[in-house]
Amino acid sequence: MRNLFLKISKALESIEQEKGKFKIKCLVAREVEEPLWDLVLSADWFKPNQKAALDYLADRVLADLDYDCMIAFSGIVTVAPDTDNELTQTLLKIQNHYRQGRYVYPSTEDFVVIETPLAQARLVVPLDHPKRAEILFQSDVRQKAIA
Repeated sequence: MRNLFLKISKALESIEQEKGKFKIKCLVAREVEEPLWDLVLSADWFKPNQKAALDYLADRVLADLDYDCMIAFSGIVTVAPDTDNELTQTLLKIQNHYRQGRYVYPSTEDFVVIETPLAQARLVVPLDHPKRAEILFQSDVRQKAIA
C-alpha cells in the first residue's frame, strides 16, 4: 500500500502546482481488514465543471499506478468545495490535526493511517504531509536543475 500512497501523493503534488491546492486530499477505505482505497478530493477549481475535473484527475492520478496499486485502489471521489457533511467535516478535521502535529509524524517515506467510526471512511490517510511535500518539491527542483 505504501507504493500506492506514494504514487498518488506525488501525482497530487504535481496537480496542485498546476491547478492549485486541494481543500480535502485523503485516501479513505471502508474496510479495515482488506482495504480498497478511494481518493477523496475537494478543490475550488472543481466548481465550474466537476466532470471535467474528474476526467483530468483520473488521467493524472491513474497514469503511474501499476497492477499492484490498481488492485488496492477503488476510485476517485470529487467533492464540491462547499459540501458540508459528516464525511467532509471528519476529513477536514483529520487534515487540520495532522498539519498541527496531533498525530505522530512518520518519516518522510511513510504515511499515517487513522481509524474512524465512519462507515464510509473506516481508515483515512491524509496526503498533505508537510515534510513530504517539501521533499517532493525539492526533488522536482533538483531534477529540473539537472535537466
